[in-house]
Amino acid sequence: MKKIFTVVMAVAFAFSVAGFAVAADNAVKAAPAAEKASKPKAKAVTGTGTIEALDAAAGTMTMKGKKGSVDLKAGKNVKLDSFKVGDTVSVTYADGTASSVKAVKGKKTTTKTETKTETKTETKTETKTETKTTTETMPAAPAPAPAPVKK
Repeated sequence: MKKIFTVVMAVAFAFSVAGFAVAADNAVKAAPAAEKASKPKAKAVTGTGTIEALDAAAGTMTMKGKKGSVDLKAGKNVKLDSFKVGDTVSVTYADGTASSVKAVKGKKTTTKTETKTETKTETKTETKTETKTTTETMPAAPAPAPAPVKK
């Protein structure tokens, strides 16, 4: 009887160890699925900015927009060959991967010019009257000689 009891206990122990192993294996397989399910997908963001850095071969770019700079990797269908540093682009991206990059045509910009004209007219009138009377006698010039008379 002791032998039967020992064998039954050994079999039960083996099943419990095997059950734990199977449960642990299922937990490892389920963990990535649970992470994917619990991790929400990032919303796609569309922004407009200027390309600061570009590596078309590696498929990376840095775009500077109103809220700052963003480092992006080009998606599968995005070609960066037609762009250069300084171009203004509209980019749709999520999780650092650009799904769309489009060139933005130059918009007409209105420049307000404010001109202030300040005219100061300052008139100063200064009158000085000086009267100087000098009396000097100068020698009189000799009178011209009378012209000869012909007879």
